[in-house]
Amino acid sequence: MSTNRRWRPLLAAALLMASVGALPTAAWAASVQPTTYPGNFTSCDDLPGVGTWQGGGASSGGAPIDGQVYNLGNGQTITFNYTPSGQNKYIGFTSTIPMDYIVVKGGNAYNVFHYDPAVLSDINLHAPNNSSGEPAGVSHVAFCFLPKPTGVKTAEASWKRYTDWQIEKTVTPESITMLDGDSHQVEYTVTATPTTRGLYRVAGTITVKDPFSFGWKATAVVDTLQFNNSATQFTLQWTAASGDTDTLNCVKPAPNADKIILSCSYAFELSSISHPFLLSATGGINAAGITTERKSCDCSDDGSSGGTTSYTFTASAPFTIPANPAESYGDTFAIDDSILPNNPDHSFSLGNGPYVWTYPRPQPFVCGADQGQHTNTATGTWSTSASTNATASDSAMVTVACRTVSIIKNANTRYDRDYAWAPDKHVVVSPADAKVVGMQGCLPNPIVGGIYAGNFLCDDVQVLLNAGGNYETVYRLAATRSIESESGFRVSGNILITWPGDVTPQFSPADPSDTLHFDGGATQAVVPTCEPPGATSLSCDYAADVADKTAGYNEASIQRVLKCYDAAGNASDCGFKSYTSNQAAFSFGAPTTEADACVVASDLFNGTPGLNLGGSFGWIVEPLVCDSFAKFVTGDINPDPNIVESLDIFAAWILPTQTGPGNTCEFMVPNVLTVSGIGEAGGVNASDEAIITVKVPELCAAAGCTYTQGYWKTHSKYGPAPYDATWAIIGEDTLFFSSGQTWYKVFWTPPKGGNAYYILAHQYMAARLNVEAGGSAPPAVQSAIAQATAWFTGRSSAAPKGAARDTAINLAGILAAYNEGTIGPGHCSSSPATIIDAGT
Repeated sequence: MSTNRRWRPLLAAALLMASVGALPTAAWAASVQPTTYPGNFTSCDDLPGVGTWQGGGASSGGAPIDGQVYNLGNGQTITFNYTPSGQNKYIGFTSTIPMDYIVVKGGNAYNVFHYDPAVLSDINLHAPNNSSGEPAGVSHVAFCFLPKPTGVKTAEASWKRYTDWQIEKTVTPESITMLDGDSHQVEYTVTATPTTRGLYRVAGTITVKDPFSFGWKATAVVDTLQFNNSATQFTLQWTAASGDTDTLNCVKPAPNADKIILSCSYAFELSSISHPFLLSATGGINAAGITTERKSCDCSDDGSSGGTTSYTFTASAPFTIPANPAESYGDTFAIDDSILPNNPDHSFSLGNGPYVWTYPRPQPFVCGADQGQHTNTATGTWSTSASTNATASDSAMVTVACRTVSIIKNANTRYDRDYAWAPDKHVVVSPADAKVVGMQGCLPNPIVGGIYAGNFLCDDVQVLLNAGGNYETVYRLAATRSIESESGFRVSGNILITWPGDVTPQFSPADPSDTLHFDGGATQAVVPTCEPPGATSLSCDYAADVADKTAGYNEASIQRVLKCYDAAGNASDCGFKSYTSNQAAFSFGAPTTEADACVVASDLFNGTPGLNLGGSFGWIVEPLVCDSFAKFVTGDINPDPNIVESLDIFAAWILPTQTGPGNTCEFMVPNVLTVSGIGEAGGVNASDEAIITVKVPELCAAAGCTYTQGYWKTHSKYGPAPYDATWAIIGEDTLFFSSGQTWYKVFWTPPKGGNAYYILAHQYMAARLNVEAGGSAPPAVQSAIAQATAWFTGRSSAAPKGAARDTAINLAGILAAYNEGTIGPGHCSSSPATIIDAGT
């Protein structure tokens, strides 16, 4: 019969399971039921109903002894054993070739045990029962077999271990926030995770023989592998048919002495990654299901030839997985850390867990040097073969945020100042009048600049007037402000210390120190007053009294306790750090409070009763004077056009008791400048007086004095100076000879181009008015007046030439000397205002 290939793997698996897990048959029964025949049995040819035996076999000839081995030829054997030992009724066998028949003879009958299919072993075989109802003792046995192919196999197990590693790097803490100068330790942890895989190999050979050269041929082999801790089966196969995929390497050797008909080699290579149970397996069994066939002989009773006989059997071999692998890679995991100096820095050994390595950073992080992100990488290396390695890395990052303490301050100054005021009253006097008094009471140097340049300032002055004359007084009113005293010098301000809200500094001492630094090198300590500290700031005020207005700067500082943190965040004190503020410059500018910084300037003209008959009045020079000042005043000082408060002095003010023979013919006109403090705090009240002594000698003696042409020019009824009544004798509007102009017009006509007509006219008119005012004229002057009168008569104002011009110039010189006091009774005083007006 032929064999169907589709069930061969299943058959092999069933055979394997039978070989691994079958239980022994019970002691009271063989695997088949015997057939009992009476009589004796001597050879396999005596098998009932079989005829001539085509196979092999023999009789033991007597009862086998326990464990007796019989040679079957070609190296095959059968062994008999009693089960249990020590008795002769039940016997079993084990053979290297499957047995078709076992015959047990005892008493007067025998039992035929027919195995279809043939088996390699059985137990509890026995003879027929005798009269006792028990099997008779074994007298001899016979064994009959058709020669079958045999198979042997080997199975050797080995394995290689491969361990791969994973690495995880962590750090505690990951984020650090601290103040500058503080330090913080961190702790790194490297955790390694090994993953072990095994590459298992079970390999060997399968050898199929036809030991009796019975014509067997191998047609298929299914090799099945099963481990002792899993039901999973792994198979390899080979078939003689072409076109099949063979996973067993099998060859049919040429006829050989060992009668080998098929030789196979195999290797199962399995990974624990796909089959995790392999990691705990200790062994198993490998069984090959072998299918053979042969042509049947011509052995039927009817003489017809047979077909094909198929025979399937099993060859198995146990295997044991060695405790130690043949090769092992990745047994150690060597770690190199980027912040540590060694290489490797640490190693893990497989099986020596837990695989955790914890270590601190060699140096703590210090704010100021280590701000920012810091990545630390651990790299592990392990072997993957005899010549190759693999690596795995992981990093941990620490972020260091640094904060700082800021201290800023300002500086303010204050002080008090008292002012003193010195009023200064002077009369502006022409150089001619100043010489009259010999410069006594006058400043030595003339006025520089302005309309009064060249005139002099005098405290007390004497002026000379005719009885109808007047004097246009010019005063200089001045006051000088000076610092009388300064006190209460103080520097004050605020010190503000701030820090971010995510840190809390500890200050020692709790409050800042403060020092004033003065120009020149002196210093002064200040003790600030601080509020309770807030969450992010500390505010302090300070104030220090200082000796004077020396400028400088103020600088504050505060000392913080440095903190050193361990990896768990526990802090310890480890020193101090000082923070210094900005240098807040201070200088003493304007005073904070001022006493008498401003005053009222007032003036009292002619205010002493009994000195003369002239009017007196007081007036406010400046309602608010806040700095030194000087000003000139003359004429009518009242801005109200309806009120006249004139500073002009008239000769007519003289008292009658002061005139006449034997009297002085003089009077005094005082003027007082006063500066006064303002308000209740005003403490200033100072004054200065200037006195003008007026002499009118004409009222005490025959001779008067003479005025310059400028006086008369400005003292007409047209002004601008006060009117002198002497003009009424001649009249301002009287025609001047044949000029076609009045006396007033001729006075105000300048001698353009040096016109001698007007040069003589001006001196002539002044001499005439001086004589009318009471000034005595020497003979030379009287002659010059007469000659000039004749020169003007009938002459136009055209510029003379030649001798006429020379005559005019000569006469003008004599009259000018008289008018100016060089000759004659002397010069009457002329105010600088009059002189200026005359030149305008």
